[in-house]
Amino acid sequence: MNKHFLSGIKASIPACLGVIPVGISIGLLAIQAGLTGFEAIFMSAAVMAGSAQLMSISMITQGASMSAIILGTCFINLRHIVMSSSAMQRVKGTTLFQRLLGAFALCDESFAIYSLSEDDSYPFLMGTNTALYATFVLSTVIGCLMTGFLPQIVIDSFGVAFYAAFLGMLIPSVKHNVPLIILVTATAALNWLLQRFLPPSWSVILAMVLGAFAGVFLVEEESLPKKEVTDR
Repeated sequence: MNKHFLSGIKASIPACLGVIPVGISIGLLAIQAGLTGFEAIFMSAAVMAGSAQLMSISMITQGASMSAIILGTCFINLRHIVMSSSAMQRVKGTTLFQRLLGAFALCDESFAIYSLSEDDSYPFLMGTNTALYATFVLSTVIGCLMTGFLPQIVIDSFGVAFYAAFLGMLIPSVKHNVPLIILVTATAALNWLLQRFLPPSWSVILAMVLGAFAGVFLVEEESLPKKEVTDR
């Protein structure tokens, strides 16, 4: 097997450990929302985006329309266009099919690993993608299977754990950036306010769009923390 592919798998092991509880939570919550095991697993295999899937599951539970779910998922996943474009610029000597395949399984974790690695080969990227993709889908399968024997209180705790994990990823990125802290807080407050006038599914989408639009003007790229990246 290609040594660069194996290096990508090895580099992604710590991230895979962090993906496992997310995948399990998706499986548990999807079944609780009324999805079948096949639907929950297919969602992870086709989307592979924990935050977007959690939002979709929440919107399904609230009875949101299909158009709202699709629109919300598209907005929250727009960052993948930027990440894929950036990663594919580093990959040399690949066909269009290979680049599309590499972009398909690219996620936040694999993008971070590939961007910070000195190995910019396509096999390294695919090794990272493959390990994270397989871990996420298999942990979703485990989550679906666990719903049959876990007490409800334990299932509910996985939903709380998902939000805790999300905050754990968010806080290190914003703690050194006051404008970003203000923007995140204001967006959350706006969502809470909009829910007084709009269905929760649409309030999330509108708050997300307005927050992103405001971020273009309020958050400067130069002000983002750089020390954490160079120290890793």
